[in-house]
Amino acid sequence: MAQRVDLFQPMIAHAAGPAPLTLRVGIINNNSISEGVPSGGQVKAEAYVLLSALPEELRRRVELAVQALISGR
Repeated sequence: MAQRVDLFQPMIAHAAGPAPLTLRVGIINNNSISEGVPSGGQVKAEAYVLLSALPEELRRRVELAVQALISGR
């Protein structure tokens, strides 16, 4: 059974332990939702990476790249 989360709100783990290095999340295309349920084949898998697990230099580079994307440069 898949968990449903609001990706724009903080997520809190329910068990103690180290955080995963990556999270795989199914993203639903806005055009494919019918009564809150995605139609078949319209979920795209995305991966999120735990920045704090990266070496400091790489983390800084990734953060700068993300900031550039957000600012539209």
